[in-house]
Amino acid sequence: MKTLSWIASRHVVSAICAAPILLSSAFASAEEVAAAAPAEAAPASTLTYNLGIYSHYMFRGVEYSDGPALQGGIDWAHSSGFYLGTWASNLDPYGYGKTDTGFLLTTVPKSTEGNHLETDFYAGYAHTFANGIGVNVLGNYYAYLEGHKANNVDSFGVNHRNKIDSFEASIALSYSYFTYTYFNVLTDYYGLDKTDKNFNRLKSGGTSGADYHELKVAYPLPFAALTLGAKVGYQHTPGLQGSEGDFAIGLTRNFAMPGSGKPTEGWSANATYTDTFAVDNENFYLSADNRDLNERQLTFYIKRAW
Repeated sequence: MKTLSWIASRHVVSAICAAPILLSSAFASAEEVAAAAPAEAAPASTLTYNLGIYSHYMFRGVEYSDGPALQGGIDWAHSSGFYLGTWASNLDPYGYGKTDTGFLLTTVPKSTEGNHLETDFYAGYAHTFANGIGVNVLGNYYAYLEGHKANNVDSFGVNHRNKIDSFEASIALSYSYFTYTYFNVLTDYYGLDKTDKNFNRLKSGGTSGADYHELKVAYPLPFAALTLGAKVGYQHTPGLQGSEGDFAIGLTRNFAMPGSGKPTEGWSANATYTDTFAVDNENFYLSADNRDLNERQLTFYIKRAW
């Protein structure tokens, strides 16, 4: 099993600390305080955008891309607390339905195409009370618009392919630097059928109710305009062997890009170390081309929101 002593390596700690600063130090001069503008009434609703380049697409300790990912989204929020949006990222198709080799039966294709893109559609309500406690209720539909399906092979070699699209609901409670979120997948888990420990298909479906508990902290450090972020989570996948825990620790720095006129705000850079623990069955996290999807990673991103 992987050891946590790797985190203590001074090389990794140095990389986590240095990356956000190095990515943004060239633009530090743009962060001088501008003259105060007259106050304006807050709009009833806002429309914002975000776009970033990531060294890996990491989600709950699992790498969903095989290398760099381009990610971006659009969000609409109302002053009442209701919001909705969409977000997208490229994927490793071998983790989302692609195979290169078929099965013995001629009715099964020799290869199957996988999905290269994830598109999320979500809506929710967020509110922070006067005592500082916040609540956020969210529904998120994970869509794979190419329509390539999951592989569920029975004992006869027949591939029962299901739609990968999934719907997840969550509720988050926050206070001060801390946020706890509970997630539950209300559909079958990414189109997978119930299996035994050897991944033999037992029945169609039967994998709904997968849930995830997550505790996060975001703490602004008193130097270099850095924010320390950390999280720990546990994923339970009923009817499958994908249950495991994950944790992450990283640093984020917000900065502005200098321009010919007013500096361009909304930029951020991040470095994060991610690892997993208490893995139920490591083979569950092998892609169709035998790549380990939940190995520890040191990841970076630079993005802008506007």
